[in-house]
Amino acid sequence: MITAIKVLVCDDDEALCYLLKEQLVEKNFSVDTVYDGKYAIENIKKKTYDLVLLDLNMQIVSGEEVLRFIKENYPSLQVIILTADSEIRKAIDCIKLGAYDFLTKPYNFDDLFVTINRAIEHKELLIKNELLTKQASNIKSSSIIGDSQALKQLMTLAAKAASSDSSILIEGETGTGKELLAEFIHKNSVRHDKAFVAINCASLPDQLIESELFGYEKGAFTDAKTSKQGLVEFANGGTLFLDEIGEMSLNIQPKLLRFLENGEYRRVGGVNTFTSNVRIIVATNRNLMEEIEKKNFRRDLLFRLNVITLTVPPLRNRKEDIVTLAQHFLKVKSPIRSPKNLSEKAVNALVNYYFPGNIRELEHIIERAIIFSDDNLIKLENLFLPSSINQFIKEDVEDFNTSKYKDVVNMEDLEKIHILRVLDQNNWERVQSSLQLGISQKTLYSKIKKYKLKPNV
Repeated sequence: MITAIKVLVCDDDEALCYLLKEQLVEKNFSVDTVYDGKYAIENIKKKTYDLVLLDLNMQIVSGEEVLRFIKENYPSLQVIILTADSEIRKAIDCIKLGAYDFLTKPYNFDDLFVTINRAIEHKELLIKNELLTKQASNIKSSSIIGDSQALKQLMTLAAKAASSDSSILIEGETGTGKELLAEFIHKNSVRHDKAFVAINCASLPDQLIESELFGYEKGAFTDAKTSKQGLVEFANGGTLFLDEIGEMSLNIQPKLLRFLENGEYRRVGGVNTFTSNVRIIVATNRNLMEEIEKKNFRRDLLFRLNVITLTVPPLRNRKEDIVTLAQHFLKVKSPIRSPKNLSEKAVNALVNYYFPGNIRELEHIIERAIIFSDDNLIKLENLFLPSSINQFIKEDVEDFNTSKYKDVVNMEDLEKIHILRVLDQNNWERVQSSLQLGISQKTLYSKIKKYKLKPNV
């Protein structure tokens, strides 16, 4: 169940606070009341709120001081000023400081309720804008393309999983579209109108992952000049997607486990406990049971995460989707006035290619082919497939075991050969090799270590 909107009422008129609380509780809000700005600040430090209803004139700490504290440390927290007619000028100054709006006493509750709803909508818009800014360099299409039976079965399971609120583990190789599947689940869940927040655990060091997830307090480290809200707070009521969870270090895993168990967390450098209600979806390209045996992953965390497990099939097991996806990328990547098409040989080559980088690699192959083709027809040579794969295409796949690659007995061996070929072709320049393979540099480094690859001298 999604938590109610949390409101803090701060006014030195206890009768007014009681009345406001009664009215808001009837509308299914969660309400706390305090009678001075000092206690408002203490509560805000300890608990997560969506909105503050704030009186200006209080004895110890004024409403204006509380507003300044909120905007410095909790910029997405919305504030509505409740003021007397004689203080309208002050209230207008508070709008300039960042308050959402003000209402004069005695207020009309219907007007207050409308203003509260608008303030909450404004907060959600601010959060979405911040998340879009964070993820602007990582924007991907949210559509899942394909008609293969394997994909249809997966989408049927995902739709059923979306109707629950359980944690989900998405397994699959790099580049198969695990984040797109997580987005699909979120959009088809009861949380669809709330935030979908994604973080890649492989792209950030331990300290940064913790501060990104849980936020930090002012002074927690050298550059922490203000407090910062974490992604679990931004995602409150929505979905938190943790990609490459298998890369998360053992130092962070206990903190994530604690959050999964009761929704509680502490900001870096803080002592106060906050709560957030999010649905957790995680993804990995690793075998987490093997990582447990290697003591790289906690068994209790895995059991907490994999209430529902979905496995995204690799592109080589969805051959019916290869041409459909290639045509989609041609449409998206080609110049608008001169769309390009694939020759018959190019289509056959793609269908017979095993795509260790999966859909991401296919996207990069098509993008390169568009650039290097001289006319509107993409030929086999424009695909720049590794020479080893071109050889596989020329040979009879059914007679694979009698080919010169007879020692290659599984997909891992094929992957090893393919990665080594690409590295050699690029003189072991890892940035270009990772782009050509359709995988991240960190994944490429992991593959080099896994297969103990070395340059051919």
